[in-house]
Amino acid sequence: MEEIGEIIGKGFGVWRSNLNLCVPFLLSIFVSMLIFVPFLAAFFMTSMPMESMNVTTVQNAQEMEELLAQMQEALGDLQGDLILQIAALFLALVVLLSLVNAFFTAGAIGMARQALDKGKSDIGIMWSTGKRHFFNMFLATLLMGLLTLAGLIFLLPALGQDLPSLQEDPQAIGVLAVGILLFILYILALSVILVAAPYALVLEGLGPVQAILTAIRFVRYNKFDVVILWLVVAALSMGLQMIGGAFSSGEGAGGEPLSAMTGIVNLLVLAPLSNVWWTRLYMNRKGMLKVDEVKDPW
Repeated sequence: MEEIGEIIGKGFGVWRSNLNLCVPFLLSIFVSMLIFVPFLAAFFMTSMPMESMNVTTVQNAQEMEELLAQMQEALGDLQGDLILQIAALFLALVVLLSLVNAFFTAGAIGMARQALDKGKSDIGIMWSTGKRHFFNMFLATLLMGLLTLAGLIFLLPALGQDLPSLQEDPQAIGVLAVGILLFILYILALSVILVAAPYALVLEGLGPVQAILTAIRFVRYNKFDVVILWLVVAALSMGLQMIGGAFSSGEGAGGEPLSAMTGIVNLLVLAPLSNVWWTRLYMNRKGMLKVDEVKDPW
């Protein structure tokens, strides 16, 4: 059984010899954008009743007031069926983006497993693994989202109070602050507990519920290694975000390109590298990785 340091080091070597491991993450972003743009156009066309507004060039304050009045009147005329159409568009967008993310997440794990088993990965395994596991991955993501929303219970004591009391009563503000802190801690703890769920689902071919239960047991028996690897990935991610934020807030035209480069680094390096680390940890602790047979280029 490998130590966590070996998993990180050898995982880096596997990623370095399989730079195509970033392809699923790049395709996920690209396909999501292709889906998002037409949905965004449809959303604006549905939500903005352009026929009832006379949008012309605004030349003075009076014309601006008339235009705002027209917009308010048009928005006030929105019927219930139009609101339902907007809600249906939004729900369809969320479902499609979730399916795309589930497909390429499963494909990325399949590629990482192939790289660990054979030393090399190819794009074909991404398509086959994605097609086989994307629906279960979608259901597992949905269940994990519901578990995350369950943490809103910590905010109920504060949300049950009137808005004026939250603004004037220090005790009410304290209750809200404690609720927000507990909610954040709950999300962080849940992200650690469920971090292995996608890997259990793909690597062992489990259903969504079984994958979540297996992930919980996996974390319980490998607490130290899971927490250490989670902290390493989180620290690298936060470091990239801080660098990108520093560049974007800096003066000059060079800040935005440098900030965008940190996002590219995340897609090309951190996302596939962390995927290899988690896949290797899960396979190693489950006895699925024959360490003496793996040809690590490290």
